[in-house]
Amino acid sequence: MLTNKIVLEVFSDYLNRNTDFEVVLTSRGYTVMGFDNHRQDWNTVDYCPTPEALRDSLLNAYESFRELEITGGDRDLTEKEEAKLAKERDALTELCEKEAAKCSS
Repeated sequence: MLTNKIVLEVFSDYLNRNTDFEVVLTSRGYTVMGFDNHRQDWNTVDYCPTPEALRDSLLNAYESFRELEITGGDRDLTEKEEAKLAKERDALTELCEKEAAKCSS
């Protein structure tokens, strides 16, 4: 069974690299928050009521982060880069599933 703990462990390296995104435990559950350095304000706040929602929110943030890393924000991704990014996203999803399966057995 997928848990928030598993998701946070899988994405821990990414969250350490991308200091513009934080996962905050609120009284209602986890929330993923993205900071806009240019405006000096939080530009995204995504409440995640389930581990799957937390995983999906972090996958989206990861994908945006990697796209910016790859392109420098100056161009669109090439087809090859899009394919590479899709593989990375799939690998993170599979790792979450693999870790969840370990805990279920």
